[in-house]
Amino acid sequence: MKPVPRSPWITLHRYLGLVAIPLLLLAALTGCVLSFMRPIDTWINADLFVQPASGTVGAPAPEVAPLVDRFAARHPEWVVRGFPLAVADTRRIAVDVDRAAGFSGPPVDQVFLDRFSGEPAGSRSSQAAWNRRGAMEQVMELHAHLLAGRWGRWIMGTVAVLWLIGHGIGFYLTFPLKRPFWKGWKRNWRVSFRSMLAKFMLDWHKASALWLFVPLTALALTSVALNFFEEAYAPMIEAAFGDDDHVAPPGERRDAPLDFVGAVAAARAHAMREGIDWQPASVLAKPEEGTIGVTMTDDGTVNYHRLGPIYYYFDRASHAVVETYDPYHGNRSLAGYRLLYPLHSGRVGGNVTILLIFLSGLATAGLCVTGVYVWWKKRKSRVAARRAAVLRRG
Repeated sequence: MKPVPRSPWITLHRYLGLVAIPLLLLAALTGCVLSFMRPIDTWINADLFVQPASGTVGAPAPEVAPLVDRFAARHPEWVVRGFPLAVADTRRIAVDVDRAAGFSGPPVDQVFLDRFSGEPAGSRSSQAAWNRRGAMEQVMELHAHLLAGRWGRWIMGTVAVLWLIGHGIGFYLTFPLKRPFWKGWKRNWRVSFRSMLAKFMLDWHKASALWLFVPLTALALTSVALNFFEEAYAPMIEAAFGDDDHVAPPGERRDAPLDFVGAVAAARAHAMREGIDWQPASVLAKPEEGTIGVTMTDDGTVNYHRLGPIYYYFDRASHAVVETYDPYHGNRSLAGYRLLYPLHSGRVGGNVTILLIFLSGLATAGLCVTGVYVWWKKRKSRVAARRAAVLRRG
């Protein structure tokens, strides 16, 4: 049996890569930065996030929810949209807000509360911008949309498709032409640092792609799905699983509307009744719908381990659970949607998988660099061969 000719696949791999490389390199480098988005944001905006030392050093910090309830009551100019519940004594409480109707002022969507008194200590607009307040959101927009909205998302989605195809072809091209297969293939998994530069770059190109084949494939697949979410992925999930959100009607109105403290307690009690040993991690308010949501996670911090948090939404008037978003217990369509971000960001398994995705981003950038170098070095011989063929025919 004759081996399948490699030349067409090599050519396709080469030109798919050359088309995708400029934007793929940009996505890889910005993705590496975004692996540590929150720590970087905290570092460059330490004047907002860090709680200064005061006379309360050594005293335990109060619970977060009562402080935010008090802030909301004392400051009607702000509509609270959300806040985390696990905040260290050395950090201020970052509260997502909207400005209430009838109040004016500079653009602000986040207010930072003193961790002990609950009084406002700073504010910012975290919207994407080329300044330190919005820098990380700007990097996110650049990574996802090229700062060009829907068109940018489609362009990045097309790059992801080219990357996925080229990645698969590259994997096939590492297979040896001659037997024994395993003896020939394992050479492509090794890099010799004693080799000449051209061979070292080619070996590095092949070996890094092989060793990180699984996470690189996951990155490419989830990139395609995220960029074409509305157009392809969401309709596919809906067709496969339907709409299985758990929605219940509100109960009878109570005397007093539900506050944040009450919502956290209600979420904890509801999870216990459901046999779920998770803890409240954050609060999400929807005043226009009259609901307060509480996210539940495995460790009580805002995280996207596995498929991310469980959400319970309570009607403020009746205190009843009116919506549940739980990808672990029957909500299959939500599980399908939630699969993407934890996998793509590496947050699915905590710090270990975040580090793996960071290394995969560095490897992708390295594949871009080594790929261009290998193409450039081999281009000289290809051009010379074509010229010789023309002269022979002449």
